[in-house]
Amino acid sequence: MASDINHPWFRPLWTRALMVAICAGLAGWDLYHGNIGWALIFGGLGAYAIYVFFIAWKDTPDDTDKPE
Repeated sequence: MASDINHPWFRPLWTRALMVAICAGLAGWDLYHGNIGWALIFGGLGAYAIYVFFIAWKDTPDDTDKPE
């Protein structure tokens, strides 16, 4: 994920929010079931995803928007 965060799949806001929601959901699920180690791993991954996808995110213009 860290090597290709500028992949076109991550351009729409909903896909970035989905990645954060999945990480948070898995962390909550594992925490509820007492798996502290996995909860920390997914919580850390979710925190990293929040930073990468929302705090440090720089929108790049679409290549399709260029006039010919």
